[in-house]
Amino acid sequence: MTEHSGGISHEFAAPAEPALVGRRRLLLPIRQWFGRQTLSMQFLLACGALIFLVAAVSGYLISREVSHNAAVDRAAATALFMQSILEPAGNELAQSGQLSAERRLRLDELFAEPQFKDRFPYFELWLPDGSVAYSTSKELIGRRFNPPPGLLRALKGDVAAEYADLTASEHTLRSLSTRYLEIYSPLRRSDTGEVVAVAEIHEDTDTLHWEIFEVRLIGWTVVAGASTLIMLGLLAIVHRGSATIERQRLRLEQRAEEAERVSEEIRVLRDRARLASLRMTDSNERLTRGIGADLHDGPAQLIGFAILQTEPVRVARSRSEREEALEVICGTLEEALKEIRLIARSLLLPDIEHLDLDQVIGRAAKLHEARTGTQVAIKGSGSKLPLPPVIKTCIYRFVQEGLNNAHRHANGRGQAIRCRIDGTVLNLSVRDHGGPSAKSSSSDKPDGSGLGIHGLQQRVESLGGTLKFVHRRDGAELQMTLDLGGGMLDG
Repeated sequence: MTEHSGGISHEFAAPAEPALVGRRRLLLPIRQWFGRQTLSMQFLLACGALIFLVAAVSGYLISREVSHNAAVDRAAATALFMQSILEPAGNELAQSGQLSAERRLRLDELFAEPQFKDRFPYFELWLPDGSVAYSTSKELIGRRFNPPPGLLRALKGDVAAEYADLTASEHTLRSLSTRYLEIYSPLRRSDTGEVVAVAEIHEDTDTLHWEIFEVRLIGWTVVAGASTLIMLGLLAIVHRGSATIERQRLRLEQRAEEAERVSEEIRVLRDRARLASLRMTDSNERLTRGIGADLHDGPAQLIGFAILQTEPVRVARSRSEREEALEVICGTLEEALKEIRLIARSLLLPDIEHLDLDQVIGRAAKLHEARTGTQVAIKGSGSKLPLPPVIKTCIYRFVQEGLNNAHRHANGRGQAIRCRIDGTVLNLSVRDHGGPSAKSSSSDKPDGSGLGIHGLQQRVESLGGTLKFVHRRDGAELQMTLDLGGGMLDG
């Protein structure tokens, strides 16, 4: 066991020897070179290094002391100046615990003046609980933060001065990026001397920094000053380059996000356009099939029957038989013509090009009343807004289909049309008191209209609107919403 432990100690000691030998080999040439120099050169080198070190340390200590004293003096002078201005605000806080709107307005006007704004960019009034009673940054008013160390000292009655902590929550909230000199001055009651609030003044430190820089130049040696200037110059260049790169990076990220967002919107719009095209094609196909079925099952059958009646006319033996057969043919053809006109009337619109919104609604309602013998209550919008023909057609078809459904499923009971315009949004509805079932929203063709809710929905959505069928206890309501803004009225 002893031999094994000794072996381990030997293994750990062995790697240290090459490192020690390397350091000796590195120091040996320096010592040899220094030893070959003259005494005057050795004195110059040793004293120069020592003087530079001492001057740097002395300059650091002196500049720190001067900076502290200058900050304290500046804080005392600023606090005394601000206390004379803020005494009325302190008395008001002592009495009511908050500032009146008039006092806030006066403070806003005071700190908006150029001589105050340039010297004191930011100002806050802190309450003892850490909340902000007033601030030139409006987003801080009424909020509570962790009390800064300077605030705690000021609440004890002392004037405190320190540089701004940029990581504090009250600074990150307003994206503060400059380390101003924060001066905390207590505000006391005029009668008891109790601290009722603390004024925090952010003072621009450019003048103070310049004074400190002059002291450093006097305390330091030329070499230390030159080294500092070179370092600061390089830091300024690097900082400027870094800031430029960061701004460009943020811009590229924003452009990339914008391009991605636009691409996604284009994709969604393309998909919607494709879906709308498919739905419109399907709707047109079903409309065409419906018209064909109506023509085949109605007029075509009647005309075919009329053709069959020509044979009795040809073989009639007497005038009475011939007249009777011709009368059947005429009646059949008249019935076929009536059905053809009914189908055509549902496909063609009346002349609505020169009508306004309420007139278009009234025209559709009157035609429905004449055809069905029912009554329709109309509450118009009272607007004389000029509408393009495509929107008038959509409104007419909406009213026509809504009233057809109301007549078919509610026997025309409680038919009512309501229209209003909210800003640029058109809201139009047709309701009844029939309590329709879910079949009311199907695409069945009421009274030969051949329109259907599905086709109407495609028409409304093609204009950017929405169509909704609502079931109620006392009936049903067909609702259409259409935004007339965004150039819709330019058509």
